[in-house]
Amino acid sequence: MQTTDKYSCRFMAQALKHYGITRVVVSPGSRNAPLIVALARTQGLECTVVVDERSAAFVALGMAVESHGPVALACTSGSAALNYAPALAEAFYRQVPLIAITADRPEEWIDQDDGQTIRQAGALDAVVKGSFNIPPDHGAEPLRRMGRRRICDAIALAGSEPCGPVHVNIQIDEPINGTCDDSSDCFTFPSFVATERIMSATTAQSLAEELDKASRVMVLAGFMPGHNGLSESLAQLPPHWAVLCEEQSNLRGPFVGNIDASLRFMEAAEKESLLSPDIVVTIGGSLTSRMIKAELRGRNIRHWHVGLSGGSVDSLLHLEKNIACTTHEFFEAVAPRLHTQPEARYRNNWLAVSERARKATTDFMNEAPWSDFSAMGCLLASLPSGIHLHLSNGTAVRYAQLFGCSGAASVECNRGVSGIDGCTSTALGAAIAAGKPTLIVSGDMCAQYDMAALAMSSIPDTFRIAVLNNSGGGIFRFIKATRDMPELEHYLAADVRLPLKELADGFGFDYYEAHDKSSLEKMLPAFFSPGCRPAILNMITPAETSAQIIKDYFYRK
Repeated sequence: MQTTDKYSCRFMAQALKHYGITRVVVSPGSRNAPLIVALARTQGLECTVVVDERSAAFVALGMAVESHGPVALACTSGSAALNYAPALAEAFYRQVPLIAITADRPEEWIDQDDGQTIRQAGALDAVVKGSFNIPPDHGAEPLRRMGRRRICDAIALAGSEPCGPVHVNIQIDEPINGTCDDSSDCFTFPSFVATERIMSATTAQSLAEELDKASRVMVLAGFMPGHNGLSESLAQLPPHWAVLCEEQSNLRGPFVGNIDASLRFMEAAEKESLLSPDIVVTIGGSLTSRMIKAELRGRNIRHWHVGLSGGSVDSLLHLEKNIACTTHEFFEAVAPRLHTQPEARYRNNWLAVSERARKATTDFMNEAPWSDFSAMGCLLASLPSGIHLHLSNGTAVRYAQLFGCSGAASVECNRGVSGIDGCTSTALGAAIAAGKPTLIVSGDMCAQYDMAALAMSSIPDTFRIAVLNNSGGGIFRFIKATRDMPELEHYLAADVRLPLKELADGFGFDYYEAHDKSSLEKMLPAFFSPGCRPAILNMITPAETSAQIIKDYFYRK
């Protein structure tokens, strides 16, 4: 087959195929044209075109999250490469394997006033596991050998625990439109054998004995992908263990999922008992709940963190042990060695508070006027069973912790960096990879930030966007740090104007609009029903009322 004559581009495409990486997100450009040719003409690679590089990187992130494997992305030179940084940062702190391939000018043209040229090699070092620079080889075998080695090392590094993004910068010299017959290519690839880490019986027994000395043990779970067997293992823990988990932990079982709501409706005497565990075991990524972190940071606890974080995670300011293994490995080794303490009720007491809080939250929602609170409660209670749910950062993810998302097959949110950029694109990438109904619940500011996602040509018909449209950054009207600032409305909430109906019409989405609870309940069956086009639901809520309602929920006695 005729393909590009750029050796490094051909090898890059074949290496991706060899190591089982089938999805590539590409953005148009001239310097990366040889790379696109190599990728597009390699059988077994599925290329998705996204024009905006920032959106493209988040689409790749969503694909990798959903497929649980590496995804590649390729762009042209210059500022295009820098647009990858937000999604790569999210992938870095979320331990998601991405292979960012950036085309570059040859080194002799850097800083020579050549168009679309920056100091690109190493430009993404702060947000990747490793950077690999591939110079032009000009047919020299030693340079080709070095390029092959670096490309293979990059792919291996992305997929090795803890996983994460890597940057491969390929310098491409002119002419860029040369072709050759690839039939003479005979590439060989090294195999990378990962040895299993197995916790020794001695270590597991020692940890179990220490845990058995504690009368109350709390497991606190942040975001993580769904894991077969982990929920079951946690459910079998002794009754003096309580599992507190946020929705994006994807844990299902006799656990406390509504952490902030439980703290809100907890009596003073209960606080002293339930919030004074002897040991707190944190698993997964960062927590949305500031309330539980504040409570535990101010108490005399012992903190164990379990995970392949690559360093100490002292999020509660009391770190005693950093246990470098997977969460599944830890509980698989330790749990069978734990003993039940007679008459222990720590878990049941937590579950009782959680259930009381759930009922109080539902009652409050039913009595509340139309607002963010009632809109989110109604939406989340109506989720179709099995839908893949994505949440934007800010208001949406916090309401999800109050109401729960029991109908969702999985719950995802960009909590690695907790930014509002790229949330729609991430959900869209996941929807493409999953091939299943997917919903992103977004605030209006977040939706405006990522409008480029709507311009993609390959949006599945099963993709849904629900926008909480409260005239800007509603979270700033609630949190103590900003709610009383004179600059609030103009500079922080920003009075976002989002023409969702016009956007839906322009990009080929079905459009639904709700301006009170009755209209929302009427719209939801049609919004969620299978159709021939993706759909947008615009939930228009009053800004000031919404802010007051959530304040009343947390602070009114």
